[in-house]
Amino acid sequence: MSQPDLASAWVLTRALSPREHVRAAAQLASGEVLNEYDHQCSVNELPPHTPWAMYLAGEDRRYAYLCFDFDSSRGNAPYDAGRLSHWLDELNIAHLICASGPTGGRHVWIGMAESVDAALVRDLALLATQLLPSLDPTPLTNPATGCVRPPGAPHRLGGVSVAQGPLTALTSCTVALDAITDLTAFLVDAGAELPSPTMGLLRGMAVDDDGHPYIAGPRRPLTPRVDAMLNGAPGEDTSYTLAAVLAGCAHSRWRYADVLAVVDAPAFEHVRTLHGRNGRDRIPRTERGRIRALDAAWNNAVRYVAAHPLNGTGDDTNYLARANTALTAVERAQERADAMPGLWGADRASSAARRSTGTHSTRAVLDALCLYIAQSAQLVVEADVRRLSADTGYGRTTVHTALQALTQPLVDGDPESAWIVRVGDVDAPHGQRYRLSERFSTDPEDRSRTQVPARPSPTRSPLNVGYWTTRLTAELRPLTHDTFAAPRSLGRTAGLVFKHLPEAASTTIEDLVHRTGLDAARIRVALHRLRFHRLARRGGAGWRRGDTTALDAAADALDVAGYLEARRARYGVERGRWEWWNAELTWMRKPNKKRRGRRAPSGVALFAQNDRPDYSRYPRGPDGRADHREALRLVDAGILSPATALAAA
Repeated sequence: MSQPDLASAWVLTRALSPREHVRAAAQLASGEVLNEYDHQCSVNELPPHTPWAMYLAGEDRRYAYLCFDFDSSRGNAPYDAGRLSHWLDELNIAHLICASGPTGGRHVWIGMAESVDAALVRDLALLATQLLPSLDPTPLTNPATGCVRPPGAPHRLGGVSVAQGPLTALTSCTVALDAITDLTAFLVDAGAELPSPTMGLLRGMAVDDDGHPYIAGPRRPLTPRVDAMLNGAPGEDTSYTLAAVLAGCAHSRWRYADVLAVVDAPAFEHVRTLHGRNGRDRIPRTERGRIRALDAAWNNAVRYVAAHPLNGTGDDTNYLARANTALTAVERAQERADAMPGLWGADRASSAARRSTGTHSTRAVLDALCLYIAQSAQLVVEADVRRLSADTGYGRTTVHTALQALTQPLVDGDPESAWIVRVGDVDAPHGQRYRLSERFSTDPEDRSRTQVPARPSPTRSPLNVGYWTTRLTAELRPLTHDTFAAPRSLGRTAGLVFKHLPEAASTTIEDLVHRTGLDAARIRVALHRLRFHRLARRGGAGWRRGDTTALDAAADALDVAGYLEARRARYGVERGRWEWWNAELTWMRKPNKKRRGRRAPSGVALFAQNDRPDYSRYPRGPDGRADHREALRLVDAGILSPATALAAA
């Protein structure tokens, strides 16, 4: 870049910057420029010698500019930027597209006439990420440090950010705040509200014939409070009213079909309509949008009630604050994990190296724990190795090793330096409880302030619950298929490559090397094996995901179909034996318990002759000791089923 061009770019940056400083890239002694903007430079001084990035928000943490950063390593950046530009044209929102540099990335800039609240921008970014795979939402979700290279700024690999149109979209800043509402409503109607898929069921949950979850048990009528909310006018926050009513329905053991029967009630206004342009009037959703909104809300309600049963009122006044805290921790943990891809790539290293650095299975277990936290909206979750095995596809021994690695402190004597922390001791029949380290729960810049986060506005619910449950489920789903998890299948390496292949774009082998931590040779072998089974296809200059419906066909061809289901059934039998034995221990330790004794044939039993719980007597060997092997066989035969238990009583 010539000196006059550099000077012009710096003048533009000084005119646009909402702060007195910009961030500049770090440079090694060898001259290599890193993709790390680790120091600040004043806009009132000479331009830095390395590429610089401009803050999007001012010191007040409100966004003066919106910049959608499309990264070519995540997918087809030009295609996604073009889609967003087309939508913005449809909504008459002025914007500017920039080719960010030689790697094919794109920046789509919007200059705001007035600053925008960070929460609104975050919601918009998380919605857009669901429709535009190559979008990096980080600059739009972190108002404190979010920054992007402005037009004309140099790129670390050469070249500059080249504007594809006039700069008036940035220099005049004419976009009104209502445009954010319009774009948000457009993304929702275009399909951004993805349902939260159900993975491993929580205790007390079941699934109906159509795949919708519910709380097992006989259906009960709604409490008077929930019934009044169902038929009364919804509050100002219709999504909160819907969540409260659905939580009450789930607690009353309603099923999805029961909810559909009352979907015309006033409380379901959030399902039928969404906010309009002015933020007050509401516009109808499309039919697909209504179904999507109801499915996602019902899944979240059932999982919430299963995680911590309500008292029947369907009201949880602390939910918003708790969800905000939990999701903030999840987001920071995921950002830290994504920034360290090499940490999870030691699957073929020595055992000592795997324990100290982590593996792909370690990342999968971390993702599963983050999923549980997002689903339950609480920082501490209970997780046993068998449940984690079902949700990650790895065996219980591998899961146990991963948990050891995640709880290993990086700094001696500081348990909070680990990724996760054990909470309390195991209290049978419950599993171990875990939480994310406190370093993910508190912003480093706020350590001098109170540790309690500000309570969010009661009129706004945390939108990114659906985003994180959907994203983490999508990350784990490829790992839980027989095609990649079973012995003699395509293997974990192929599953990892398949997981990182985009569906609506293409990616290169170099990008896959960076994202997976695998070497290029192993990736090429995996891609050709996936291509043979129609799970990957080559097009243009890269690779993309193939026909996902071919996964079952590949499992059949490899003769591995049913492996994970059989393992889950085996783990279920082991879990049943464990619960049976704990019930037996509880009864044996009970003081003054009633024992079954002999009585005359003509005797009349006025009181219960035995207070043993609803389990048969645990099997014993000839020496009177517990026979766990026989118990396992009996559980597999169905002795703990209701009909069998009743017959044995």
